[in-house]
Amino acid sequence: MILGGEFVAPEASAILSHYCFGNGDTLYLSPTYFEKSPVINKATKEMKTGDDKIVWVHQKDDWRLSYALNGFHILKKKDSYCIYQRIVFDTTGKVHTILNLGFTPIRVPDNIVHTFDCKPFVAVSTLRIQVSHVKI
Repeated sequence: MILGGEFVAPEASAILSHYCFGNGDTLYLSPTYFEKSPVINKATKEMKTGDDKIVWVHQKDDWRLSYALNGFHILKKKDSYCIYQRIVFDTTGKVHTILNLGFTPIRVPDNIVHTFDCKPFVAVSTLRIQVSHVKI
């Protein structure tokens, strides 16, 4: 999933790799995709400076985002948005992620990653405020 994800969802691949093999330090993600995400753009439209809200993603609305972050925070600052989530995968086997392979979806239990010595961490990305969001 880490290697395959590099091509389909590099943010998710980075998160999974950092969780399985990292040391628990904060992971800073490129904002390139997040700035284009329809879910993030919709969520930030009415935010005011200082607002901090949790956003949940329906996979069909943004597959790539849902693989990386789900149940993440958006904090609106004066000139940017800070997107962040504490990454801790389920250990019970009750939470699954649907991987859309194009020809068929497969259901993967999130706890499968705990074969490794996983370390929780915070994933962060900082997005510049888009001109279209500025109210005059």
